[in-house]
Amino acid sequence: MQKFNISRVGRSVLLALSATTAMMSLNTIAQETTAPTQAEQEDVERISVSGRLMSSAASAAAERREQPYVAELLGMEQISRAGDSNAATALRRVTGLTLVKDKFIYVRGLGERYSSTLLNGAMVPSPDPTRNVIPLDMFPAGIIESLVVQKAYSPELPAAFGGGNVNIRTAAIPLQTTFNVSVGTGYNSLNSDDGFEYAGGGDDWRGKDDGTRGISAELANAQALYGTLTPINIAEALGGINGTNLAQAETIVRELGTAFNRDLDISRTSVKPDFDGSLSFGTRFDLAKNVVFGVMTGISYDRSTQNIEEKERYFSVTGQSLTPLNLYDDIKGTEHQVKLSGMLNFGLELGVDHRIETSTIYLRDTKDEIKIKNGDSIETINEPNRFNTDTSILYEERTMLSNQLRGRHNLPFLMDLAIDWQYTDAKARRYAPSEVEYRTLNETREDGSVFSFVRRNQNAVNYSFSDMNDDTENLSWNAKLPLTWGKAELALTGGYAYFERSRDAQTDRFNFDTVGYTLQQLSGRFSEIFSNDNILDAGNRFKVSNVTTQADDYLAAQMIDAAYGAVELNYDYKFRINIGVRYEDFKQISLPLGANGEVSGSLTDSVLLEDGFYPAVSFTWFINDDLQARFGYSQTVVRPDLREVTPVLYVDPLTDFKVTGFAGLKSTDINSADVRLEWYYDTSNYSIGVFYKDLENPIEAIELSGSDGNLLMSFRNAESGSVYGVEAEFLKQLDMFGGDLGRLTDNFFVAGNLTLSESEISIQRFPGANLTNLERGLSGHSKYVANLQLGFDSDDDKHNATLTYNVFGKRIAFAGVNEKDDAFEQPFNSLDFTYSYTPVNNMTVKLGLKNLLDQNVEILQQGEILQQRTEGQSYSLSFSYKY
Repeated sequence: MQKFNISRVGRSVLLALSATTAMMSLNTIAQETTAPTQAEQEDVERISVSGRLMSSAASAAAERREQPYVAELLGMEQISRAGDSNAATALRRVTGLTLVKDKFIYVRGLGERYSSTLLNGAMVPSPDPTRNVIPLDMFPAGIIESLVVQKAYSPELPAAFGGGNVNIRTAAIPLQTTFNVSVGTGYNSLNSDDGFEYAGGGDDWRGKDDGTRGISAELANAQALYGTLTPINIAEALGGINGTNLAQAETIVRELGTAFNRDLDISRTSVKPDFDGSLSFGTRFDLAKNVVFGVMTGISYDRSTQNIEEKERYFSVTGQSLTPLNLYDDIKGTEHQVKLSGMLNFGLELGVDHRIETSTIYLRDTKDEIKIKNGDSIETINEPNRFNTDTSILYEERTMLSNQLRGRHNLPFLMDLAIDWQYTDAKARRYAPSEVEYRTLNETREDGSVFSFVRRNQNAVNYSFSDMNDDTENLSWNAKLPLTWGKAELALTGGYAYFERSRDAQTDRFNFDTVGYTLQQLSGRFSEIFSNDNILDAGNRFKVSNVTTQADDYLAAQMIDAAYGAVELNYDYKFRINIGVRYEDFKQISLPLGANGEVSGSLTDSVLLEDGFYPAVSFTWFINDDLQARFGYSQTVVRPDLREVTPVLYVDPLTDFKVTGFAGLKSTDINSADVRLEWYYDTSNYSIGVFYKDLENPIEAIELSGSDGNLLMSFRNAESGSVYGVEAEFLKQLDMFGGDLGRLTDNFFVAGNLTLSESEISIQRFPGANLTNLERGLSGHSKYVANLQLGFDSDDDKHNATLTYNVFGKRIAFAGVNEKDDAFEQPFNSLDFTYSYTPVNNMTVKLGLKNLLDQNVEILQQGEILQQRTEGQSYSLSFSYKY
């Protein structure tokens, strides 16, 4: 089958389609993504930190104090000292943030759709096709300078702003020569049992496919030549349907079976300890007077293995109770993961007024997962002598490459006008060259023995080959003009941003037909059942077919033109007011492709067009030197992701639920207000605030009504919604005691934050989804989020320790249908401990203990477990040297 390719179709074609549809006067509302600009980032003063965790936390608070909008900041030292290995685990410590499966953040209890991610101020693509945001676990701590979480919108950011925006700022050009090296190992308590592996899998230490998994040339050529791989269709392509051509066609679909990798026998093996290592180097050269050239480079590698223990269920409702349709209480597996990252930055400083930098970042995250599920499906749930064993193998590579050029200039001859700019070209890819699924039936005989065989079915084994490429270009510039007017200090700011994105997603699916096999032939090992001899034996009537009835391929493109203007007034350091507005013109098109590469469905249904103004205002009252109050108001938008508006079927990697997109989704318009009181006293600080968000057309995940015993999810717009709450934060050194108690506690500090909030939505009924509750909370929202940290710094700074606790309230995983209650993800209590010892200068040994409470992740519905995942306890030990 001939497939479209975005490089051949071109961005211009997709954008022309969008423009053509616009000319048809299609009035469609669309969504957008938020992104703080570089002007705002560079305007924040860099604060140097000492080696002590208390000092670094206080310095981060001081930087946050100076920002005109509500924001949180984590510095490099805080991240390192807390034992966080990547950006995702570090952000779990920020007020009002929770982490989902160590990848995605929820801000103020809202789902990840209400957060966005920037890399050095630029919008970059996500290598995860099921999410619009970047999986933050892909960013190792070693390349991070700081993390800025802005919770209140400012017009420098993209208007697609929901709960918050995370800006990942990578390490800058150093002030002096630096050299860092670290090695570490780790282990998870689940790995005391043997893990699973298969030939050619699990030991790919590079995290890159060796060429054995991808679709073969013979298979690709046959699909391109014949299209649908059936004997009748192939016979027609051979010249017509007759006995000779049909016989040849049957031979072709039989012989194609040998073109698949069938060396997939699963075995048990002991699990190796994890390994991670990183190396970074930076230096600067004085080329001439006031001319400095700098370089910063680093590489990080992480190989880990973790066993899987899960439960998975699906129910129908009978009266007040739930009746099981699927019941898999024994799920075992192993996930092998390799993460590789590299960074290369160059910088040129021309005096104090000009700075130009380049930044290249490469990230790769490879997962090789084997999962074996024992239990009952709808076919065997009422048969006590039969049960299923479902086996799946998934290998995927997620990569991102970002190249960025940015500059900052101060022009004294133009009234100290400051200009910054950036151009970023980034590419993301999710390459899944092999996903295999098959079911084995187990029958208990009268003598008590169990006879197991691969089911005899036209779809006995399913192979899929997927490839998604996302390319983006991002250009922006910002200008700031400072003015003085009596006791007032003014700053006029403005800028322009352009963003372009194109996506090409392709999936090929194939099935093995085993109807002609005997049950005895189907009872061996996988490689034996589908050996060349068995496949080529005409008596077994083996066939290969491709799935052409399901739309899996799509092309998509986005384009954003934006401009903003703002003014800041600081009057005699008594108060500061910031007022600004952003204009954005947004275009998006998403085209599902049929079996022959043609566009399926209506073209006009695939287009989202939107333009509008998005204002923001912030007021800060400096009550005294230690106390300040903030007020903020903004209008923003949250747009549906490309995958959510494309009616193709996919599996959510976080939940394993089947999900299909919906072309009729609208954007969510948001009105937000924040009031906050902040007190900074010496190294301590406290804050308390309230917030409110009004949402029009919020996007909700819902269950579609089905009868096959499988959960099918989709997305729909509710009518309205709101989120409101209060959040508090504190950082305090325990130095309030005297005498012996004071000497004992002076080296300790405590930090924490708490968010309490409520959410409400009103949602209407939809065809195919008989929602149980039309008035309920927002999906993904937690009523409370709490973080608490107890830290210790010794006087000689050789011993440092932190004990961290995090918990979130239960949240709706998806809305219930057909009189079933909503499904809730249960609270997860996390307790982590990190201890570091510095025996000599520049050398540190660190011990990390995670999930000490050994809790499981659970989704419940009316008291019944829908999903349960055992996390296990993790232990790590690392050694680092810094020069």
